Order: sequence, then structure tokens, then C-alpha cells
Amino acid sequence: NGACVAVLTMDCAPVNALSSGVRTGLEERMKEALSDDSVKAIVITGAHGAFCAGADISEFATGMQGPPLPVVITQVEASTKPVVAAIDGVVLGGGCEVALGCHFRVASKRSSAGLPEVNLGLLPGAGGTQRMPRLIGVEPSIDFMCQGRPLNAAKAAEVGIFDAVSDGDNSAVVQAAVDLAASNVGVDLGPRRLSAIEAKAPAKEVFAAKRKQYNSMRNGELAPQAIINCIEASTDRPFEGGMKVEGQEFLKLLMGDQSKALQYMFFAERQCAKIPGLSARPGPLNSIGIVGAGLMGGGIAMCCAEAGMEVALLDIDPGNLDRGMSVIKKNYTRSVDRKSKTQAQVDNFLSLISPSTSYDSLSQCDIVVEAVFENMNLKKKIFESFDKVCKPGCILASNTSYLNIDDIAAATSRPQDVIGCHFFSPANVMPLLENVRGSKSSPSTIATAMAFGQKIKKVTCLVGNGAGFIANRVMGVSGFGWLMQNGIMPHLIDGASEAYGMRMGPCRMNDLVGLDLFGRERANSGQAKPDKIVIDAMYVAQRFGQKDGKGFYKYDEKLRYARDPEAEAMIETIWKNTGVSPRTMTEEEIVDKLYLPVVNEGFKCLEEGMAMRPSDIDVCCVFGYNWPRYRGGPMQWATAVGLPKVLEKLEAMGEKPSELLKDCVKNKWSLKSKDFVNRIDQAWQGRWSKL
Repeated sequence: NGACVAVLTMDCAPVNALSSGVRTGLEERMKEALSDDSVKAIVITGAHGAFCAGADISEFATGMQGPPLPVVITQVEASTKPVVAAIDGVVLGGGCEVALGCHFRVASKRSSAGLPEVNLGLLPGAGGTQRMPRLIGVEPSIDFMCQGRPLNAAKAAEVGIFDAVSDGDNSAVVQAAVDLAASNVGVDLGPRRLSAIEAKAPAKEVFAAKRKQYNSMRNGELAPQAIINCIEASTDRPFEGGMKVEGQEFLKLLMGDQSKALQYMFFAERQCAKIPGLSARPGPLNSIGIVGAGLMGGGIAMCCAEAGMEVALLDIDPGNLDRGMSVIKKNYTRSVDRKSKTQAQVDNFLSLISPSTSYDSLSQCDIVVEAVFENMNLKKKIFESFDKVCKPGCILASNTSYLNIDDIAAATSRPQDVIGCHFFSPANVMPLLENVRGSKSSPSTIATAMAFGQKIKKVTCLVGNGAGFIANRVMGVSGFGWLMQNGIMPHLIDGASEAYGMRMGPCRMNDLVGLDLFGRERANSGQAKPDKIVIDAMYVAQRFGQKDGKGFYKYDEKLRYARDPEAEAMIETIWKNTGVSPRTMTEEEIVDKLYLPVVNEGFKCLEEGMAMRPSDIDVCCVFGYNWPRYRGGPMQWATAVGLPKVLEKLEAMGEKPSELLKDCVKNKWSLKSKDFVNRIDQAWQGRWSKL
């Protein structure tokens, strides 16, 4: 129609984060466009295949400069000229709030929208909690923000976030936005300003139900409840009043320990994949062989098939192989029933998994993973077979959870190709992969193993070759065993652990993993004392955990657990045999006994060169053992408690503190101090050959 439309492009690689420069630029360009009489409408878009991925969260620590984002968005919304967001790619967090300030939103089919601040312990702080309920309603807004998961373009349009979804590339989306902007020149924009619309209040019980729902789903987290407070405020007061509530709740969260821990984990998760000095390129990862069709092997097979890899699942026992394939198919049937996967997807995944009883099926694999139970002699025999049948350059990986990788590598003529790939059970669910470097693991092998983790969408961390590696080692020294042996019942241990924030206490976790895992080895090695050690008594009684319906607890057919008088009677018998009486401890005392030894062991891993960074230890515990993200892992928790207090409590328990921890307290080092960082870097570099 001949209207002049100004196109403002946020251009701050890689994802146009809302740094002070972007906010200032948007404010200034809006002023220019509004003051230019020749400009009749405005389109806001983003470069680099994204609209905007949200705030530059590094500014939370360094301090905000430039115009506040709510002020910029108010300016956009108040425009007397129509403003259209042209969205191609992600529109997240503050970027989504910018889009809400626009009068219209047009997106490409590949776009996605989200307000994921809850995952950082925060809430949308630039009007998102006030504008979104006015746009899509209260209940969908609560779910959208409290779940923190982005919606694809089609779903975002369905719920009302996007006004239109456009075919084509970025230029097509911008053109569609320009056309929409031009067609609305002179139109009354009042109904398109979300701040002027009334948010419809639902029935009173809706907020109570949602509070209960997210108290369960995100137990212990403060942000979901704060989000609901803000959304409730959007329904019972004017927009300005709701914005005041949003600002107050945001500030409380920003200043609290949870948001600090969650932001720390955001960076830690990304940093753990970075290996200083590693320049080798990864090898091909199109096919994988997996030895062992049990729970672990089957889970790994599912991960790899879902990543598009061709999978040879080998078990020399045809019965085990059939059972393993049956479990995989049942898992996928449940996924289809839950509608998390389509039947077509499942059919494709299953077509990529080829069951086999012959090692010859591994001859052309790019990587092979041994996933049998923890027996060194058996693992060595398997690696001898790998050495014979696998092609040159194939990565030879063991899924051992604690055995020495160098001892396993010694069974081959190519130890440079051997590495640990330690998955956590169940492998198709748990997100962590510890890649364990042996003394002879080559840079190419390490690079390929790290790329493998990324390909199958695992949080992947390189760790040293020491007993238990990182997660199992540090969690293995928790006070769980001491508490069990010294008068505290499983439900009390788990109760304190879960109140601290663990999704599953240590007794339930052991039931899930299987009490037979270590019980079998203890029995076979002659170390078992079933009359004195609780876990040995459980193994002898064939109480292996969830897999057979009874362990520390009893389980029904849906794996729901309950206290088991039979198990507790066995524990009381052990106490009687060892002269122990039931004792009383507060939840804080139980938590300290459980997890301060874990902190101490983390410091030992660092001083021995078994972990590169404190944050790597935290990543392993959060993603391998479900340590609560909002606590930041054991090392971040120790920082929050205070290292002098940690040392004092450990000594009071009779634990021998790590020398590194003592030096930190003596020298007043934090875990970010330059001297501390140099100390642990020297330990890591001194332990391993250069990459």
C-alpha cells in the first residue's frame, strides 16, 4: 500500500542476547523510527537465525548497564505505529517478552517460543508474567513458565502466542511481517497492547491446584511459586500493580542462593564439554556395537538408535538377547502410549537395532561399548574379542562404573583406542556420560568419545581414571552406609535427603540401580558379612531392589514403593548383632553426614588430578545422581555453606579433611580464586599426558 516500514534487526551473535548494547540500540532505533514521519510501521527481527534467546545472564553478576528491558518493551508497546515481531528461530526469555510488547507476532515454521527463566531460578522479569496471561490465559501461562519448555511454532500459534506462521526462510518471514505491519497502518492499536487488556481470573481453586502441582513437579524450587504469585497478581490488580509484584518477586529470586546455583549450573553444564588443549578431530560415529543386552546395554542401544546410529546389540546368550530386545520394545510401547513418541518414530528406532550373538557383527562399527556386569576378567575377555574383530580406529569403550580402564586396555594391542564411557542407569533416561581417560587414551579417542556423548544428547564430562571415577566415587563416600549401620532406618535417611532436594534418597536410589550390583562382587570375593552388613544381608535374601519388587522397600507392579516390615526387621537384626541401638538425628544432621563427606571427596578428586574443575564434579553429581540443581552440586553447596564451616563440621564428624580443603581455608581461597584454579590445573596437567 506504499507505506514505509522500518525493519530493526537485533544483531549480536550468536543468539542476539539482550546485552546493554542490544537494549540501547533497540531503544534508540525505536526513537528514530517513531520520530521519522515517513515511517508508518515497524518490524523487529533478529539476525543469525534467531530472534533473541533472552538476557545476557552474565550481566546478573557484573551489573546491568543501559536502559532496563521493561522500559524498552513499554516503549515498543506504546508505539503509535504498528510494531510486528518477525520471528525466525528461537524467541526465549527476554526475547519473548520483547515479542509480547509488539502488537503482532509472525514466525517461521522452524521457530520456537519459551519463557525458561524458571530453569535459572528466576521468573520473566520484563512483563512476561503480566502480558502472557492476558494473551493466552492464566492456566496455559502458568504451565508455560513453570515448565520452562519452549513450544514449537505450530503449538505457539495454537495457544495464541504467534498470530501467524509463515512458510519460507528469514526473508520470507520478514516480508510477511512487513506486509502485516503495512496493512495495519492507521488501525486502532489499543486492543493489541497487552498491558491494556484485562486478564481473566480463573476459579480460585485453580491457583491452589497449580501451586500443589508445581510443588510436586519442582519440589523445593522457589521460582515456580513466585511465578504463580505474579500471574495471580495479573488477575486481581491493574497492569502497573502486577508489574510491581513481578519486580519484587524477581529481585527476591535474583538475590537468593537458588538462582545463583542454577545460573552456576547453566555455565557449568556448558563448560564441562570444553577440553583445554584438545585439538584432535573426532572420528566417524555412524555405527555402534554394544555387548550386553541387559538393562544398561538396552538403554544405551535406545540412546544410539534415537540419535540415528546403526546399532548392533550383541549378547552371546540368545535368551538374554531376546529378553533385552523385549524390554526395549516394552519401553517404546510405553512411550507410544504416553504419546511422547509416535509409532512411526519407534518403528524407525527399532529398525536401527540389530540383535546379534556373534562378535563378527561388530567388525565395521565406529565405536563399541562393553556393557556387562562388573567383573574384570569378563571385561578383559570381551576386549580381547574387540581387538580381534573391530576395524582399525574403532573406539573401544567400557561402561564400567568403577574398574580401572588401563587394566581393561591392557587386554588389547591398541590401548590408545580404549576409553571409559560410563553411563548411568537407566541409560535411556539418565543424562550423564562420564568419559574416562586412560593413561594411553589418544587425543583422537577422547575427541570422538566427547562427540559421541554430544551426538546421543548426553551431558558429557571428561574425568580421570580412578576408582569410581567422579560421580560414583564422591557419592560412594556419602554417609548412607554409616547411617544405615548405626541406627537410622531407610525412610528417615531418604526423608532427609529428599527434603534437601534429592529426587530420590540413597536407599531408593540403590533399589533402583540394584542391590545385587555390588552385593554379587562382595559375595564372590569373600568380603560379604551378611550377619553384620545390611547390604550383604539384602543380597543373601535376594532383595535386589526394584527389579524383583523388594529391597530396602517393597514395590508394587507400578514400582510404587512402601516401607517393608521384613526389610526393617532384617536391619534391626543387623543392629542387634553389632551392638547398635536406634538413634535420633535431625534432618540437618543426617544431610551433613550424608553429603559433607561427598564434598570432601570432591576436593580429593581435584587435588589428585581426577577432575578438571569443581564445576565438573557438580555436573556429574547433578546429572548422574540427581543432586538438586538449585543447590548447584556438592562443590557449589560447600561454597554456600562456607568452606570454613564445612571444614569444622567434617572434623567434628571425625572425617579426615582433604589437604586442598584445608589449604583453601588457611589461605582464604574461594573456588574461583586464581591460586586455587592454578593449583587444580597443575594437578590435572601433571596427572595426564598433554593433548
